[in-house]
This record gives sequence, structure tokens and C-alpha cells, in this order.
Amino acid sequence: MAEFSESITINASIAEVWATLADIGAIADWNPGVKSSHQTTIGDPDCGSGRRCELGGANYLLEEVVVFDPPQHITFRITETNLPFKSADIHFQLSEQANATAVVVSPRYELKFGAFGRILDTLMVRMAYRKGMRDLLRGLKEHVEAAAP
Repeated sequence: MAEFSESITINASIAEVWATLADIGAIADWNPGVKSSHQTTIGDPDCGSGRRCELGGANYLLEEVVVFDPPQHITFRITETNLPFKSADIHFQLSEQANATAVVVSPRYELKFGAFGRILDTLMVRMAYRKGMRDLLRGLKEHVEAAAP
């Protein structure tokens, strides 16, 4: 399994950041890597809730919430995709700071294709995935701060 972390500080309360992350069907509103999204389960988000993300072209993700611990932790597991992931969990950790919230996103993943997948990860996937996570965090920051009072 490969993993890495990226972080950002958002000038908003932990409740405001959590509200955005917990609105699982609306990720396309703030993540520039997601073209459209919707919640695939009924009811308020919790463990077992799902969403579908269209990434552009024919690429998509189906994700399920596997950790839901308001307002500090939420983890999404990719349950189906046409990307080369064999498995992937994307964990968000929030912590309060003075008048701000620190957000750490930590994907843990394994690619398909065995040894070839590990080479592919080293040569290109990890770099692209890191960039995607940095873009996701910047989008989250811009969205939450724009809505904050």
C-alpha cells in the first residue's frame, strides 16, 4: 500500500469545514477534479453512505463513507472505478486552531497490475494523485472561506 498526506489551514471554524466535507454529494462544488457528483444513498451522511463522482471523460468513482466521526474524521473508500486503483481510502482529519481549521488529507491506496502498478505509481500516479489532493484542499479552502461569515 502507498500513502501520503497533504495539509492546509482554512480560515473558518471546524464546524464550517465539517459541514462542507459531510455534504458528501456536493464535492463537485469545491473539488476542481470532480465534474459532477451526487449522493447515492438516502438520508444524512454516516458510515455506509455513498456518492458517485464523475471526473471527466469516462472516468468515475463510487465511494462509501467508512469512517464518520464528526467533526474530526471522515474516510471515503473507493468501491468502484475505472481508474487503476485496486483499493483506496481517502482520510480527512480536521483539528481546530486559533480562528482556523487544519485539514490533513491522507490517501492510502494500491494500484492494479501488481509490480507494474507499483512502477506506474512511482513514475506517474503518485505525482498526479498528490497534485489532485493539493487541488482538492485549495478548492475546499476557497469554497469554505468564501461562504464563511
